[in-house]
Amino acid sequence: MKKEIAEGKTVVVFGATGTVGSPLVRYLLEQKCRVRAVLSNPRRKLPKSWLDYGDLLATVAVDLNCKKSIAAVCRASDAVFLLTATDPRQVDYEIAVISVCEELNIGTLVKLSAPDIPSTIHVEVSDWHRMIEKRLETSPLNYVLLQPCSFMQNWSRTAFPIKFFGKFSGIMEQAARCYVDARDVAEIAAKYLLDPSPHNGLVVPIRGPKAYTHYEVAALLSEVTGRKVQYENLTRAVFLKRLTKQVGLPDWLARHLAEIEVLAIKNPEKGDNSVTEILNRKPRIMEAYLQEERRLFMPPWKR
Repeated sequence: MKKEIAEGKTVVVFGATGTVGSPLVRYLLEQKCRVRAVLSNPRRKLPKSWLDYGDLLATVAVDLNCKKSIAAVCRASDAVFLLTATDPRQVDYEIAVISVCEELNIGTLVKLSAPDIPSTIHVEVSDWHRMIEKRLETSPLNYVLLQPCSFMQNWSRTAFPIKFFGKFSGIMEQAARCYVDARDVAEIAAKYLLDPSPHNGLVVPIRGPKAYTHYEVAALLSEVTGRKVQYENLTRAVFLKRLTKQVGLPDWLARHLAEIEVLAIKNPEKGDNSVTEILNRKPRIMEAYLQEERRLFMPPWKR
């Protein structure tokens, strides 16, 4: 996107400190946009990369239970990026934002959604996104749905057992999952947020260039950390118990992590050229991401 097109536009970013939201804010600021970064927690520490942009950036705390609070941040903006935290209240929150955007006649709304999956496979969080998408189908808004596969950055959540025990667990067996770098997704989001042309409910699936089994990721982690990293395949019951009892995740989130692993078994994933086709450049790859973030996975005594 040319800076002369982006410069001066005002974009509201919900989920601004999230996996996609954080690089999206930085990218928009680099394009000289005015950005209103919506924070669910006003005490949240801001990324250092945001701090050099002065008056272009405003950080705003919003009560997603209050439409007046949502309207206050969205008013007089050109575009809205929509992704609230994955949470059982997500459907209500995002539909409230959509309703406010309609009332304010916002120019463009880009929603980060979930991949489209066969109706015969149950993934609860995907069902939430489908409900929000259904609401958008009846909307007069100029909107785009981004449907990325799993993010490479999600591997940071597995860093602790890899770092200290040299292993991670799951239930994916020999199935492969496709990963995309969240920074590529952020750049794609920026492209559509800043594009003045009508989008007419465009649906944009986004995949990385290659799918990996957990065993293959373990081998890559072994290479970048210089130690043997193993993948431990568990039963679903043991996996859920470990996530809830040992890690302390809420039941719904533990179920979600299990469901997306089962999804990879029932609906094998393949990489594609979607990032290249949209951005006209090569995508970031898993090997480069793990090398870049290797300190997350290396034991303290090897740093």
